[in-house]
Amino acid sequence: MSDIHTEHPLTRRTVLVAGATGGIGEGMTRALLQQGARVVATGRNDKRLAGLASYVEGAGPGELITQVVDVGDADTPGVRERLTPFGLLDGVVITIGDWGSPERTGILDTTSDEWQRMITANLTSHFHALRTLTPLLAEDGALVHLSGFSAEIPYPFAALVGATNAAKKSLVRSLTAELDGAGPRVYELVIGPIRTRPRAAMGADSSRWFSAEDLGRHAGRLIAGEGPDTAAPLQYLLTREHGVRTTPPQ
Repeated sequence: MSDIHTEHPLTRRTVLVAGATGGIGEGMTRALLQQGARVVATGRNDKRLAGLASYVEGAGPGELITQVVDVGDADTPGVRERLTPFGLLDGVVITIGDWGSPERTGILDTTSDEWQRMITANLTSHFHALRTLTPLLAEDGALVHLSGFSAEIPYPFAALVGATNAAKKSLVRSLTAELDGAGPRVYELVIGPIRTRPRAAMGADSSRWFSAEDLGRHAGRLIAGEGPDTAAPLQYLLTREHGVRTTPPQ
């Protein structure tokens, strides 16, 4: 991954993390604090946000602010108004989503209710988050959005995850084209399996994978505008071996 040009590239910068209490979100939050950011960590559960605060305590020179708000729900009243007191944001990281039932289910056996639930939780929520958070960014700020590599490949028996990943990737790519350089930079990061605390606790871990902290450090550099990767709005971070790419590995 790109070299860090300054010890704390996000000093005096404010970064909002949507989905900060998830496995990826907590690791990214920790890394952003280590880079000196004032991190506004949002989530839907006060108890989980308190757990996040405990986990990242003393992580770095940055400041953590927790905010109970669902940025992916258009019916939550006053979402944008509750976030404007933090001023124009230098960065936004969107790492929200729902992987659905752990049971692998084929398309023909998927119920209409489960289809609608996944569309709402894993696609509509991203539409709402983009619409809510993009206007809060400074013109020279950056939005970093995460999607899984299932957006690129057949994903048998978990097709709703792949379908919603592909759709939200398309949504973000279209937003980039619509802004056309007139406004904040937008980055779509397509990721492979990521090392997180919850996954490690389940016995799923590999030194070949990027960690959530790796993603946070990379996002921090993009927000700070540092390194060669800042020119690429679409990036693939699948394994450490592949590094950061602008096209998927063959």
